[in-house]
Amino acid sequence: MTGFDEDGFTLTDTPKPGFAVLNDSPVGEGGNEDLLESTVTAGNLAELILASRGAAPFTVAIDAGWGMGKSSLLRRLDAALAKDHAVSTVWFNAWTSERADAVEGLIKSVLLSFDRNVLRRVVRGTLRKTHVVGAAKALSLLASSFFGIGQVVDAMWRALAVNAKSRNEIKAVVRDMAKAWLAKGGQATGQRLLVVFVDDLDRCSDERIFEVCETIKLYLDVPGIVFVLACDQAVLWRAVGHDRAGEGVRYLEKIIQVSYPIPAPSPALVRNLVNGYVRQSGTAHLFDESMKTLLIERTDRNPRRIKRLINSFVVEHRLGRTGDELSAENLVKIILLRHFYPEFYTMIIHTSEGDMATRFLDYQDFRESVRQGAEPDPVARERLFTATGVRPPAANASKAEVSQSLEEVTKELPVNFPELARDKEFVALFRSIPPNALRLPQPLVEDSYPDFPLGDQSRRTDTFAGLRVLWIDDVPDGNRHLIEEFRLRGARVDTATNREEAIALLPRLRPNALISDIQRYDDSHAGFTDLRYLRDQHLYDGPAFFYTGHVTPARLSQAKTLGADGVTNNPTDLLTWLGELPT
Repeated sequence: MTGFDEDGFTLTDTPKPGFAVLNDSPVGEGGNEDLLESTVTAGNLAELILASRGAAPFTVAIDAGWGMGKSSLLRRLDAALAKDHAVSTVWFNAWTSERADAVEGLIKSVLLSFDRNVLRRVVRGTLRKTHVVGAAKALSLLASSFFGIGQVVDAMWRALAVNAKSRNEIKAVVRDMAKAWLAKGGQATGQRLLVVFVDDLDRCSDERIFEVCETIKLYLDVPGIVFVLACDQAVLWRAVGHDRAGEGVRYLEKIIQVSYPIPAPSPALVRNLVNGYVRQSGTAHLFDESMKTLLIERTDRNPRRIKRLINSFVVEHRLGRTGDELSAENLVKIILLRHFYPEFYTMIIHTSEGDMATRFLDYQDFRESVRQGAEPDPVARERLFTATGVRPPAANASKAEVSQSLEEVTKELPVNFPELARDKEFVALFRSIPPNALRLPQPLVEDSYPDFPLGDQSRRTDTFAGLRVLWIDDVPDGNRHLIEEFRLRGARVDTATNREEAIALLPRLRPNALISDIQRYDDSHAGFTDLRYLRDQHLYDGPAFFYTGHVTPARLSQAKTLGADGVTNNPTDLLTWLGELPT
């Protein structure tokens, strides 16, 4: 029941549950807990760095892919090192400073970590090198030394970074500063150490990655400094090696002395992570153990991917158009299905070839009955064999004959059905979704469909120039996104809804590519029959592709027999295949 308050705003007696979006901040920020116990790892790394401070300078790489907790580990490492009063830390985010000069940004980050007296002492020493900086710049440095430390650093950079010769002096200047800074620390609190954290390097352009690496190698090779890089080293190898990973590895070996690859979290830790995330987001009651296992394994135990999927549900439930039509329990299951099994989800939503959801469940039932030697559900079995057009086994059929029937049925079903039928988490998830939930006109359906913007003339290219496509399909409007995409790439596309229309178009269009559906109206082999006729009558002998709701072993075999060039339900395949054709 709804009403209105005194200002005219809608009131409701049944507000949606208080689900919350999870933020992407590192551990220790934004209320994020240390669910993966990175504090323990950070403590061990801190002990290693402190025990090795006499060997500084050196570089430590925290190596992991996207979303695996590199920044969180760096923050925990910073906190662990802060317990030693002789250690100072400075942060440089290579990605957020993408538009600035990498050398300038990184060096200034280091210079600003030194205290004012050290800076001024080095400034005065630099003033005596007027043959390097020039008299005018020397006066500028002298003036700036009476003001704030930031102005001193800026003025020093302007004086020294004017050309290659003067920039070479920077290394000596920084080394002098570091030596003075180390000496000032004395031995009472242990040898001083400056730890420079460089985050998000692998998110940068190749040029920026190389600039930062060169800065570390050439300019900041000074006593008392340790660099800690958060990066995916595979990305760095390709960037600095210009896609020749071997050269990149050899280059980085000169810069990185210690590498710590963050391992995938253990089963216990990742389960703890998921439990923490669903608790924080208020969704714990929606995820059973099977769904949690699916979430863990299908994201490769990647914390950020797990978090994003939970956020997808929270946003969809709060802002989507499904609130009154679909319960939260069913919505979260559909989102899991959409994210982890997108091809299957798209097929059951968009297919025009019958109820594929029921067909899969009937197939899985029959397959399990054959495997276990049990009696199948007679209604489901009859429905399955009728839908596939395969003769069912006799009532007194032997085990071998029943197994043969299963093989024949499998040939007439989508190629991914056997794999999905073996996936216990998928089967449990899919069986728990009510059939009517899959048939609702949800925004999820549109999200899963290939997104080719219509009418965007700014995207026009000549990639498919000279390509003339004849597309046969009884429902051509269902292909409008792809047809428009082909035309934007320079192809001419004419459509026909049956063989007669196609034959009438052939003399005028003279196509050099043909695309066809397979099932048309009540004919499950119309596309194959038409291509065979066109070949036999020598009306069309060029490349032919079948774009269909689902791909089965039987369809693949028949298409090969006809000399077709491909069968797919993936629009990207069509774009790739047509792009490879000579025109």
